[in-house]
Amino acid sequence: MGAEECCDDHMEVSFSDSQGFREVQRVLQSVRMDPFLIDLRDKDEYDYLLLAVDPTKKRDRDEEALLVTTLKALSEAVSKIDIMYHHALLHNIFTTCIWYLSEDTRDALLDLIARLAAVADQYLRECLQMLVNNFTPPRPLVPMMEQPRLLARKTEIYSQLHESLKMISDTVPLAARVLKDIINRSMPKLFDTKAKMVSFVECMLGLDTERLGDLIGTTLLEKVVDLLTELDVNITWEDILQEEHSKGIFDMELEDLDDDEDNLGQEGTKALFGGNVFADKIDGLMVVVCEHLKSCDRDRLFKEYDILKTIFQKAVLKVHKSKFAQFIMFYACSLDPEICGVDFALFLTDIFTKKENDAIARMSAVSYVGSYLARARFISADTVVAVLKRLVEWCDSYCKLKRDPAKPMDHQIFYASCQAVMYVLCFRLRSIMDYPNLKSQLFQMPIESILMDRLEPLKVCLPSIVNEFLRQARAARLFNAPVDLPLEDIVESDLSKAFGGANRLDMFFPFDPYLLRESDRYIRPNFEFWSLVKTTYSNNSDDDEELGNLDAPGMNMDSLDDHIEINFKDDDDIEYSMNKMSITPHRSFYHPMAMSSGSGLSMPARIRPSVSPPS
Repeated sequence: MGAEECCDDHMEVSFSDSQGFREVQRVLQSVRMDPFLIDLRDKDEYDYLLLAVDPTKKRDRDEEALLVTTLKALSEAVSKIDIMYHHALLHNIFTTCIWYLSEDTRDALLDLIARLAAVADQYLRECLQMLVNNFTPPRPLVPMMEQPRLLARKTEIYSQLHESLKMISDTVPLAARVLKDIINRSMPKLFDTKAKMVSFVECMLGLDTERLGDLIGTTLLEKVVDLLTELDVNITWEDILQEEHSKGIFDMELEDLDDDEDNLGQEGTKALFGGNVFADKIDGLMVVVCEHLKSCDRDRLFKEYDILKTIFQKAVLKVHKSKFAQFIMFYACSLDPEICGVDFALFLTDIFTKKENDAIARMSAVSYVGSYLARARFISADTVVAVLKRLVEWCDSYCKLKRDPAKPMDHQIFYASCQAVMYVLCFRLRSIMDYPNLKSQLFQMPIESILMDRLEPLKVCLPSIVNEFLRQARAARLFNAPVDLPLEDIVESDLSKAFGGANRLDMFFPFDPYLLRESDRYIRPNFEFWSLVKTTYSNNSDDDEELGNLDAPGMNMDSLDDHIEINFKDDDDIEYSMNKMSITPHRSFYHPMAMSSGSGLSMPARIRPSVSPPS
């Protein structure tokens, strides 16, 4: 008996739903005419239908159940919906925020959207726009999005949005092309909130899988890199070097931040950059992009890497003010060192060696490859030697052309490549010396003859790099020629502009220590800090002890003298500082706020970035 009752109830519900579906179709049909001709009763029923799907209405459980039934009925009556007569109904549907709906209601609504999108030449763009609009949660929910309950809902909603978009792209041939245009128009802007940027990009990158990823993956990654780069160039080094007249944020020790890292959390970036909103935004986006790359299987990672490599050459390589966006490539390579990691080094070297490329691209490429080989722990010593061999061969060929040394500016590419070779060896010479076959290859390279050429690269390259290289190279017996580099030349170079002064080459080192706190965990494990580098002379001196705690994990410092407070009125202090120069170049000691303070010159900050050529 109970079974029969249950069966009867089921039939009754099914019959009731079926009746409701037919009723919705009838109401839709009844208003497909001039408004003055619509029967008042039909108009009332249509208004009731509009109220049932009102996106602004708060609903109890029974009203939510009615909404589900109405949405299902509308899905069955898609052919009856007409933009001319049902504009208000479509407006209610397309402006609905799915974040406030239950899972069943969301399913019913998204099924309706998918069916509407399939109607030929009618609602495709509106349907896709509605789905993209829901990539970000409504503003009232943003402060609560870290709660476990809402995090679980976010995961569910993103999954449902992805499934709907994939279904539409499978059934409507034009969907992918229209979706690319909508995403392009809907991308977060520079001054949008961090929450909007992060949630939008997180949901958007979830589409970069399987078939849909093959169709629009390039566009998705291009848009993300463009946004990262736009944020990046709006973080000036003045933001990082900012000082207050009393005590600026960079007067504090970075060790203090690390000791309190658990309490700082995301506030670390804000503290490090003096509350710079662009740094905070790019930090959050870097987490999202790194998580996306981390989630890729091997085949997908190769595809993502190839796309990113193309985007990098087009959009990042020549951006000399870029500080963080390039680390996407660094992280992608670290996920597959044997293939992606090696390929990136060869890719950069190819750009540098090809005469067809413009000078800026070639100089940037050799800056990148030098910094990359120096800082990427996952790159093997044999790869380093192979790339160095190509750079040295190019330099040797250049020297044999007997160029005129009277015009150093004509030889910027040559000087840049020499500096890259020395920079890499500052970091990797000791590890190369540990392998007899690699040591043999290195000693066969004409490095000494190149550096002693009549073009005098040792007098043009950054003195801090030259001095460190010479110290290690002599300890390893790689370089034995006498070189006279007066101390005043070092000071002069430090105070000169890029390619200015006495023709110094202050060059961009794109993989200097990473300064973003929240996303640092993706870069740090594979990043070579200077304080951890074993030098060729380390067994014969106490320099390791002197260099301890500098540029180390948790420090993000790239200057060997940043821990020293210098009195610029004291010649002894200046000389001591110059003897402890960083290998990583930094900006002029003249800092705007120091110049205006009336208290004399002081070090602008404990973190000083590399100087990039003017863009």
